[in-house]
Amino acid sequence: MLCTDTFWTNPQYRVTVVDADEGDADNTGTLIIALLQKERRLKRTEGVELLTVGYAVYQVSCHLQIISSIHH
Repeated sequence: MLCTDTFWTNPQYRVTVVDADEGDADNTGTLIIALLQKERRLKRTEGVELLTVGYAVYQVSCHLQIISSIHH
């Protein structure tokens, strides 16, 4: 099975990253993403090694953010 076969069924989230520390000069925020493999202990007892996990993070342009907020 190719990852493109199931990519559209995976959960997708839209987040806004803001600069939480307004006292610094770097106008950037931090986003931490954690992934897990479901039923990992069960698969380990069945002899399955770690599975490859893929993910993608996209930056949405301001124009698309405005369009998206209109449709929600």
